[in-house]
Amino acid sequence: MDNNTVTELLKNFRSYKFAVLNLKTEGEHEYFLAHLENNTRMSPVYADRKPKFISKYNTSYDFARYTRIVEMIESAVEFVLNDDQQTIIKRKYLNRNTINLTEIADELHKDRTTVGRWHKEAINSLAKALLPISRDYAEITNVDHMFDPEWTFKEPA
Repeated sequence: MDNNTVTELLKNFRSYKFAVLNLKTEGEHEYFLAHLENNTRMSPVYADRKPKFISKYNTSYDFARYTRIVEMIESAVEFVLNDDQQTIIKRKYLNRNTINLTEIADELHKDRTTVGRWHKEAINSLAKALLPISRDYAEITNVDHMFDPEWTFKEPA
């Protein structure tokens, strides 16, 4: 996996986590909820959008895929990176309010080039650890058009 793909995975981490929270059904997948910060519980947003006429609508594949991505990212950050690298990755990508490398350097009272080097080393390490995740597997596909009765397929140009 290349470094750009790792960066995209990290940038989309909160979207994956949000999708997992909303794709779960009541009473199942409690193992995932146990790992969430503050044991956050949300009602599934997509439940209201499920069309009654599509009998094969099943979110279990998306749930399993996104759960795997979230767990792999969290475990790779936790087990592969050292403390300095973890701090940078969490503050730049995983925290709710992300900050840039210059702000991280100011907070840590370190030189900007040192923080940049740690960031590059962390991305390189994560690229090796997240190798099993392919680009197609990690893509979040927007299927809102399926719920629009006015939508018709148009052949790409």
